Amino acid sequence: MNTGGPWADLHLHSHYSDGADSPAEVVQRAEELGCSAIALTDHDTVAGVEEGAAAARRAGLVFFAGTEISAQYGKHEVHILGLGVDPAEPKLLAALNTVSAGRIRRAERIVERLRGLEIPITMEDVAKRAGSGAMGRIHIAQELFAQGYCLTVQDAFDKFIGRGRKAFAPKPALTCDAAIQAIHGAGGAAFLAHPGVGKTGRILTRLLQFPFDGIEAYHSKHTAGEISEYVEAAAAAGLLISGGSDCHGRAKNAPPEMGKVRLAWAHVSALQRALGEGKPAGNAGGGGP
Repeated sequence: MNTGGPWADLHLHSHYSDGADSPAEVVQRAEELGCSAIALTDHDTVAGVEEGAAAARRAGLVFFAGTEISAQYGKHEVHILGLGVDPAEPKLLAALNTVSAGRIRRAERIVERLRGLEIPITMEDVAKRAGSGAMGRIHIAQELFAQGYCLTVQDAFDKFIGRGRKAFAPKPALTCDAAIQAIHGAGGAAFLAHPGVGKTGRILTRLLQFPFDGIEAYHSKHTAGEISEYVEAAAAAGLLISGGSDCHGRAKNAPPEMGKVRLAWAHVSALQRALGEGKPAGNAGGGGP
């Protein structure tokens, strides 16, 4: 973690996926907090990257074009961050479009199940909330809250659409190999996202058999012990280290988390070197703690 000097937050979301703010507003908050570098990593889309990059240039912030791809390993959901990607690369866009189309099918299944519970929200309602971004459960939860079916946005997950609830439907996902290949094909570095969230950390050794470039060791939901474990794992495997708050603004009516994770600049520099040298292609060195 940062102990002074410039810092970065390399895991941020905007309203192009399940965040509350525009990319420009994300940049503005980062600037106000004194952040020096950010990555916009919306779920399964790069739609907000151009706006975010332009705002970052105006603010004088280092900006990494990114995305957070939904992947699957056996029965495990795995999130993979792509940092420094070319947002116009056709194969990356094709992979993201595949997942986004699956998100719409998932939303349709959830809405159908909600209607079976006599909750008459529609896909039109959900689509309006998603706008031009990647449709997700957050938009269904927001609609449930707006129509008075739950006390908070989070309550919608807890009552209706969270895992194990009556209206839940599984998320569409790429294989880990396909997600990593799409990131590498777009010139980016692939990071295993927040292994301490969910059950991903339990299969860390198996996951690191895939050609990841790094591990997101620092995350707002990681404990101090987990951070140490993932930093050590990255060092042992010769992998880069990343970190970020995973801030979504006030999408769930909770306080924004940006600023809680301040990635030390040494890790930013290591990522810049790896990207500049064209090294990301699995187990790229240069990112030890």
